Amino acid sequence: MNKRTVFFTTFFLLYLTLSATAESIFVFKEKLKPATPELQKTIKNIQFLGNELDDIITGLRNAAQDPECKEDTKVDLAAFLLKKVILQREYPYENNEPLLFEASELLPNNFYVESFWGDILLHKGDFEASISHYENALNQNSNDIEVTGKCGIAYLNNLNYEKALDYIETYLAKNPTDFIFLSSAGRCKYELNEFDEAIEYWEKALENCEDGSRRHEIEELIRKAKESLASTNDSTQDEDQRFVITFAGNSRDDLGDITFDMLNEIYYDVTDLLNCNPDVRFNVVFFLTEDYYKMGQGWSAAAANGLKIMIPLKTGYKDENYVKGTLAHEFTHTIINLKTNNRAPLWVHEGLAQYQEYSTSYGSPDVIRSDFEGVLQNDFIENGMFIPLNKIPSYIGSNDRKDIVRGYVAAYMAVRCMADLYGEQSFDTLLTSLGKGKGINEAVKDATGSDYSDFQDDLKEWIKNQ
Repeated sequence: MNKRTVFFTTFFLLYLTLSATAESIFVFKEKLKPATPELQKTIKNIQFLGNELDDIITGLRNAAQDPECKEDTKVDLAAFLLKKVILQREYPYENNEPLLFEASELLPNNFYVESFWGDILLHKGDFEASISHYENALNQNSNDIEVTGKCGIAYLNNLNYEKALDYIETYLAKNPTDFIFLSSAGRCKYELNEFDEAIEYWEKALENCEDGSRRHEIEELIRKAKESLASTNDSTQDEDQRFVITFAGNSRDDLGDITFDMLNEIYYDVTDLLNCNPDVRFNVVFFLTEDYYKMGQGWSAAAANGLKIMIPLKTGYKDENYVKGTLAHEFTHTIINLKTNNRAPLWVHEGLAQYQEYSTSYGSPDVIRSDFEGVLQNDFIENGMFIPLNKIPSYIGSNDRKDIVRGYVAAYMAVRCMADLYGEQSFDTLLTSLGKGKGINEAVKDATGSDYSDFQDDLKEWIKNQ
């Protein structure tokens, strides 16, 4: 159980190092120049926030209010508004959003305003919102290769690998040796189960990599892709609107129809619970058990990575309710990743995944799995054990089975408490806040109205009363 979490965390972090960040693929540029030549010189000389910049903006705002003002005045004002955003880009997004709206109202559907707004949101980590602005910009200039690439990176970080690949491969057609985009294309192909093509992209990335640590990461990804390719060589694949399922050996004959039925039922349950309706397809891979072991995953009931769920056949199909619970657990992880842009802490991930697993397996989130029940009753309820939320990862990552169970139970109880005290709708608020780039303290405050420490006090008291 702990090993499943280790795989989920370490392999995903490996991917994160290869996901192009805002800083690695662009610098903030003064793309929109003032229309007035004198102001073009002025804007270049302003390097700091202060009265000079504010006075210019005030003057241009006054001029722009004149019904007969020229279009050049609007361009001048928009350029200085964006300049201010550049200089305070490390401020909270809420400080910059009014300036961006003002620039957009001055120059509706302007390529430079829209692409710059996308840059700010990408820098902030709000990938879904950045996509709409990049696509608005590309509607004005579809040939801009820089915006095309950044739109692909935004889709990649939003886990929409099919759309990401379209943009990334367009970028690579013009920049075929770009390491970031070669490694990103490899990731897309891997997530889409196109392992041979993932290997090709990652081998090209190796040829163009000058960073030793990143070379090691790419080599590790190639190794993983080759293992996955070998494990699925004799497989069959089926798909519908939401899922692409790879069946090892002849398991499609036994598992195909029931798996699709289960997954589509789970899809509605989880997306309704978390209020997320993704425009992506999910990959589910059933491995022969011995191949699953070879990949270093034989210790787990299943594993989730990005939008991919991996299940060993012998473990996964003990009985229908068991596999439904397993699929629900792992599918919940994928939806949390999508909704939070991969920002959820472990207690949120495992707490929500168990909450949905038990709902699916037992018909109620209040019924915990039997092998956890003793720890819940003896340690938490009778003996008053309490694990602070930030300590849960160390318990789940422990080598002691009982501590592992304690970590999972603590995560589950935190989520159940949130549902009991604040309603299941609090899950949506929590994940949405995390997805907007807020920290867990602020996200919990949004979801519960309580400070993080107060929520933990409430949780401790709630557990006593169970």
